[in-house]
Amino acid sequence: MASVFLSHSREDAAKAEALAAALEGRGHSVWWDRRLEGGSRFSQEIEQALKSSDVVLVCWSHSSVHSGWVQDEAAEGRDTGRLVPVIIDDSKPPLGFRQYQAIDLSPRKGLGKSDAIDSVHRAILAKAGSAQPVGVAPKTRRARDYFRIGIAGATLLVIAAAALIYWFSRPADRGKAEALRLQIGEMEVLTSNVPQAVPETLREEILAALATDAVIVTSNEAPREGSEPGYALRASIRKTGEKLRFTVHVTNERTGGTVWTDTLDRPASISGIAPRQVAVAVSQVLRCGLGGVARYRKPMPDETLSVYMNFCQEYWADTAGNDVNQSRAVDLARRVTEAAPDFSRGWSALAEVATWGGSGNKLQDPKSLHDEAVKAAGRALDLDEQNSEAYQALAGLQPPFAFAEREKLHRKSISVRPSDCGCEYVGFGSFLNRVGRNSEAADAYGRAHDMIPLSAEVNTRWAEGLFLAGRPNESRKIVRDVMEIWPTYSFLREILLRNALWTKQYDEAAKLLDDKYAPLNEAERESLRLAVQALKSGSAGAKAGAIKALQEAGLSGSENASLLVTALGALGGDREALSLAARLIQQEGPRELTALFDPSLSRARRLPQFAQIAQRLGLANYWRASRHLPDFCKEASPPSICATL
Repeated sequence: MASVFLSHSREDAAKAEALAAALEGRGHSVWWDRRLEGGSRFSQEIEQALKSSDVVLVCWSHSSVHSGWVQDEAAEGRDTGRLVPVIIDDSKPPLGFRQYQAIDLSPRKGLGKSDAIDSVHRAILAKAGSAQPVGVAPKTRRARDYFRIGIAGATLLVIAAAALIYWFSRPADRGKAEALRLQIGEMEVLTSNVPQAVPETLREEILAALATDAVIVTSNEAPREGSEPGYALRASIRKTGEKLRFTVHVTNERTGGTVWTDTLDRPASISGIAPRQVAVAVSQVLRCGLGGVARYRKPMPDETLSVYMNFCQEYWADTAGNDVNQSRAVDLARRVTEAAPDFSRGWSALAEVATWGGSGNKLQDPKSLHDEAVKAAGRALDLDEQNSEAYQALAGLQPPFAFAEREKLHRKSISVRPSDCGCEYVGFGSFLNRVGRNSEAADAYGRAHDMIPLSAEVNTRWAEGLFLAGRPNESRKIVRDVMEIWPTYSFLREILLRNALWTKQYDEAAKLLDDKYAPLNEAERESLRLAVQALKSGSAGAKAGAIKALQEAGLSGSENASLLVTALGALGGDREALSLAARLIQQEGPRELTALFDPSLSRARRLPQFAQIAQRLGLANYWRASRHLPDFCKEASPPSICATL
């Protein structure tokens, strides 16, 4: 029989398992990625299995058509003549694969029947070039052996068919997402001085921003007659003074109620990119709000969904260029849990914001908010054990330097059902950066980018992750791409500055220091100018003066101390760089651990001082116990601390 590589999305794992069992009952050898341990999605094991299989069997569904992984695997099968596509719901294959005849295994075709599996079985044999009549035994088998195998195979087929019937006909599981239809309606222009391209650009950008979503099915078309109504997004655009004002409304087409509305202003001078910025902000709220309601096991009242959408708007306020009101986010999350106490995503929302809302909430102490967050995360998991957001929240609620406990929960968060935002991969990537595993972190951010490719935050994290992993060219490209949409985003300048200092592009660094959007106070800016001048001149005296100025800027309450650490490392001030990094970690907590793994500190990590810091913070014990070594221990000539791990 044939060796089969079974490609599917994570959401379809149960159906893939049933299909694999049915095919194994027919004698095929089936490889599918449920057998991989968490994190090995990025390993060579997939590539090896994909290349060595006779057939690439692809399960197209509403979720898999938006999966970059599934499309890549399908392309490998198509380009090598090994593709056998099947459709497991009412979706259509993506562009580039519609010309290939797919076997319909959707519930409406009665999946689970023997003839349906026969069709797949014959297609596999034909594609593998080893077709033979179904039910004819190889002549070399003895009759009694064939009888025993036939009985065993028949048993397997009965079990597999029962499993297929169960998985494809059963009602949605608790917390499991069902596809939700969103119509992109009219983009009405209210004043004549709005550039003609703005409304159509807004429509297209919203469609593009939601194209990778696994549960929101967007369309420009009104629902077909007799189909179940979904939700609709409409917008109006007007020019008021020097601003373009975008007003968006989301309505429940079944009830006619409005569940969310917002107004976003953008300078009229940037009318070319304003629709893209608005599309990013709006799509994030839609992913959060409608993605959440799609996983609710019963219809959500408009009033409750409206509160949840407003929570999502606050949670993603930074994507609209606004500051997050942390106390308001906590209050809205509480209102959601009161209105829908059986809504898992409401509780995980509260778990996430209750802790990071502590610093901005003067009426409630951080400890009580922490305790509330722990209880909320537990309640979320009681309702839905596949809630990735709840595991991510629990990871953040662990003691600051409890690395093993945090990693366990982060790994759990990426092993269950993916969220609507890829946030679990951002959280895991942040953790990996903090323990020096920067190459893995860059991969995690890349996975989040696959899910929300237009997010400024995700792209920025990805760019920083690539910089820390020693891949400056890739990092710079991402920054440049993001700056096309968010030209004033200040943190991007910091990443470019760190890249320029490390790669000795001092003229570029000097230009960035003159950029008004660079996030620097005057002391930081002046000390970095001295650093760039000293690096260009190579003067030992100038370098010593710049090191002193950077130290003073760091001690005066710098908000960009990690950038100063990079500059100190570039100047050869290794001890000074480590001292400032240690001080930064002590003041700000584990989120600043990444400063220790800056590429410019490669020499500093060979000093005894680095080993002492790593030991004091618990990093050395974590590396030793987990056997997950930092990237610098994989270098050709690693620092001496690596020998102790």
